[in-house]
Amino acid sequence: MNDLSLAQQYLLCVLKKNGKFPGIGIEKPLCFTASCVLELLMGDVLAFDGKKLRVQAPLPEEKAYLRPVHAMIQRKQPVKFETVVEAFSVTFTGKAMNALVDSVGESLVAAGCVQKETGGLFGGKKRYLPSASMVDAIVQNIRAEILEDGELSEDIVALSALLHKSGELKKYFSAYEKKDFRKRMQEIKESPQNEMIQKVMEYIDALLATIIIAST
Repeated sequence: MNDLSLAQQYLLCVLKKNGKFPGIGIEKPLCFTASCVLELLMGDVLAFDGKKLRVQAPLPEEKAYLRPVHAMIQRKQPVKFETVVEAFSVTFTGKAMNALVDSVGESLVAAGCVQKETGGLFGGKKRYLPSASMVDAIVQNIRAEILEDGELSEDIVALSALLHKSGELKKYFSAYEKKDFRKRMQEIKESPQNEMIQKVMEYIDALLATIIIAST
């Protein structure tokens, strides 16, 4: 699964079997947007300027599916991480999130990882049915790194942390394995090598707390 990027793997793992992006709860869309931002940070396309994001390089053609995020940051920079995530994830219409899902979803169609279907009242709703074998390959790759000794790759650290935060990862581990899983998650949190990833996860935690407080 090395050919798929962080955002592509995250979307592939959270898509429902019917091809829909999860519509209940804020965690999955929030972590999806975060995966797009983090992918650009890890690729040195974006950088933190203090607590704000800046574009520091043109968007590579092979990452054209992240253009909605890159363009928004370029237009508003310097801009807070939370502002970017909220712009896509916490909206009344869902238009920005749908556009981002479609952008990454189309890249998965091109990679042969999903099957696209259209439906809805006017035939304009897109669904991306995930390949079960592709999802299983991603999950097995995560399990192999987390449950074995040794350093975790940066992509696996980021993907595991985001899937864990969205509540998607724990279902792939048995009750016996969850002890090792929690230990590895703590190692990820404490390792200085994962400072950028941890910084993003802290922003996600703060944003989630703010949303929960605002909704009560």
